[in-house]
Amino acid sequence: MKHHAIIVAGGLGQRMGSAVPKQFLQLDNKPVIAWPVETCITSQLIDSIIIVNHPDHKQQLEEIISQYFPTTNIIITNGGQTRQESCFNGLHAYDFASDDIVLIHDAARPFITVDMIKQCIDVAKQYGACGIYVPVKETVAQIHDSIVAAVLPRQTLYAAQTPQCFRYSIIIDAHKKAQTNNLYNATDDVSLVINAGYTVKAIIGDFYQNIKITTNEDMELAKLIIKIS
Repeated sequence: MKHHAIIVAGGLGQRMGSAVPKQFLQLDNKPVIAWPVETCITSQLIDSIIIVNHPDHKQQLEEIISQYFPTTNIIITNGGQTRQESCFNGLHAYDFASDDIVLIHDAARPFITVDMIKQCIDVAKQYGACGIYVPVKETVAQIHDSIVAAVLPRQTLYAAQTPQCFRYSIIIDAHKKAQTNNLYNATDDVSLVINAGYTVKAIIGDFYQNIKITTNEDMELAKLIIKIS
């Protein structure tokens, strides 16, 4: 049984209004994408790393790998039109064994920790599937056509983060069943696994540190996290 990390970096970062995708922006002393890659390497828990990248930025990614990780064999594969398609491509970029553990992480979340990786791998080994979640702090409402339809019980609501981690046989089955059912635009892999009939265990994450960089404000927050860490 081996442990693999699929880092999804296929986005173009259009919400940041930058010509450079967010995963390639400089964060302190290295690009955003280099942060989670470095943690996967230094954890010594990951046997192989696959980066799913937009084909237009392959050379840029290769230059980053050459500069920051010259001795690490990192597989690069093309992303798809959606996040779901990108993950599916990543799941075919290596000759996985059915009982291998696959950890899927967003390149735009730079502050994944070794402890998160270890927890995810351990839980996925035992239960087959898991994800990182944080409790929702605000009251959440459902709104339709500007009308508040319902206020949801906050005690049971959690926000999904990554990494999410699976036994390979489970995650590939979930993706194939989604395609059979004409589902092509899932925003995360856990939803596919649940739809396929599997149980997913929740791991409580870090609300303040494991942020996803989506906007310029998120980038400033990330710089502040580095400064106070």
